[in-house]
Amino acid sequence: MKGILLFALLLLAVCAISLGINAVLPSPDGALFAIAILLSAAFTAASLCIELGDGRINDMRDVMKVVETGQSLRLTLAAYGLGCSLAAAITVLVYRGLLGA
Repeated sequence: MKGILLFALLLLAVCAISLGINAVLPSPDGALFAIAILLSAAFTAASLCIELGDGRINDMRDVMKVVETGQSLRLTLAAYGLGCSLAAAITVLVYRGLLGA
């Protein structure tokens, strides 16, 4: 259960990062990326709660195993959506930083 709490803290860190992205990128880019990240983080958290309630996962290793094997399509899609949203936002930040815009 300690691993699940760590995962929840990571989701909170992701939410803080999305607010930082919103502050750094100009409107409407920052708001769009922040919304995409927050929605996918919320969907990941909800999927994690559903999987916890069903008893499919009990530890952080179980979360990774479920995502890697695709046993829970809901959690897998949420995790990949969160990763893609973060990767896209970081790519835009690096691109804007390299161009000096």
